[in-house]
Amino acid sequence: MEKTAETDAYWNEAKASGTWIGESYWVRRIGANKPIVDSILDLILSGKKCGTFGLKLLLDRQPGSFPTMGGEAVIVDMDGVPHGIVRTSKLTPVAYKDITEDYLTIEGPGARQLDRWQEIHWPYWSALLDRHDLDPSDDMVVMVEHFELVYSKTPS
Repeated sequence: MEKTAETDAYWNEAKASGTWIGESYWVRRIGANKPIVDSILDLILSGKKCGTFGLKLLLDRQPGSFPTMGGEAVIVDMDGVPHGIVRTSKLTPVAYKDITEDYLTIEGPGARQLDRWQEIHWPYWSALLDRHDLDPSDDMVVMVEHFELVYSKTPS
């Protein structure tokens, strides 16, 4: 996603508040549609979700969208409105078939059981891969990203 005047203003407001953040950020939205994005935002802002999962193959195809250690992102809703800033604290590449419930502790409460997590992610990633004429596999590399919420302010 692209930076906007609104995300720049949000970033500058966070810096002015005394929040320790770096000099650069990227913009991200987590989820495929408004209800899911809103739910994920609520989980992140409440501290119930402190990480996410992405396919390395797809992240590599989207310049500027790959999380980096210590990197910071403005989290936005479906309309691009900023809601918080997260900092990546850990990145671990893991084959899909090797994901266990130990990795799922960073997920929201409704996705911490392996079978439920797979029910959510396999169809989602299958659809994304299909756009690139690719098929999912048990060997595809999943980037397990831990992050911490470093700033949040609900839009007025």
